[in-house]
Parts: sequence; C-alpha cells; structure tokens
Amino acid sequence: MDNQWILRALQGVLPEQTLQLLHDHVLSPDTPLQLAYRQAASLARRAYWALGPALEPLVDRALLAIQNSPDAVVLVVVLTVLVVAVQIVFAIQRTMMWVTRLALRLVGWAVVVALIAVAWRRGPEATVRDLVVVVSKIVGYATVVKDIWVSEYQRYDAQTKGASLAGQRATATAGYGGARGGRW
Repeated sequence: MDNQWILRALQGVLPEQTLQLLHDHVLSPDTPLQLAYRQAASLARRAYWALGPALEPLVDRALLAIQNSPDAVVLVVVLTVLVVAVQIVFAIQRTMMWVTRLALRLVGWAVVVALIAVAWRRGPEATVRDLVVVVSKIVGYATVVKDIWVSEYQRYDAQTKGASLAGQRATATAGYGGARGGRW
C-alpha cells in the first residue's frame, strides 16, 4: 500500500517539516497507526470470509425487499436525514451553551479580580466607604422600583375590582331583564 500520493498532494500546502513528520510518524509502514490499520483490515477480511456465506442470503433478501419497496427506502432516507439534522442542531446547541457558560464564568472571574484590584489599590477604608455608597444607591433605587410597582399594582387592582363590580351589576340586571321578558 503506497500512501505517498497523500504527501505529494499536500506538498504545496504544508511545510516540509510537517510533511516529514507525517511521513515518519503516520505513513511509515512500521508506525503504530499503520500496524493497527493492517490488523483491522486483516480482521475484517477474516470476518467477511467466515460470516459471508451465512449472511449472504440475508443480505440478498434485504436488497430484494428494498428493491420491491422504494417508498420505504425514501422514508428511511428522509428519517435518517432528519435524525442527522437534529443531532447536528443539538451538537451546535451544546457547543453554544458551553461557550456561553465559559464566557460568563470568565466575566464573573474578571469582575472578582477587578474588585480585588480596586480594593487593593484604594485600601480597606476607602473600599468600605465606596461599598456603603454603592449599596445605599442600590437600596434607594430598589425602593423607588418597589414604590412604582406597588402603585401600579394598586391601580390594576382598583381597575379589576371596578370591572368585576360593573360585571356583577350587568349580570344581575341582565338576569332580571330576562325574567321580565318571560324567557327562561
């Protein structure tokens, strides 16, 4: 088996050192990769000669069934393409989740390191004073947000109670009007 055509095809693409590395450690006949390839090929040939006579009638019947029902073949191909597409999408999703998780961890650690650097540079007294100022600003902002939320909730509650009272009055009036009309 001559694999030197691979090296000739890659000669203009890869540097000489890489080509020599490929020749010495991948394509040379005494490398572990080539030995494993030869053993696998030998094992496959022996399995084919041993199992071929037993499996040949089954393969012939399967090929005949495929030839007689092309719709099943199309269905299997479509389902296979669908499964492969879903697997590719899942792999992309897992990769994106991993990258996102990595990026967020890096940002988190960067914030921690930045806070430590700020504390180191400003000293403990100034850091505590800055921390108190930041926390008080956050608490003030949270109080304003809470007040807005409570006022909006009360306004919504008043609207729903007003609408439900109006709905009860309308239902009661409609019920009496229906009784006067004699239609039960």
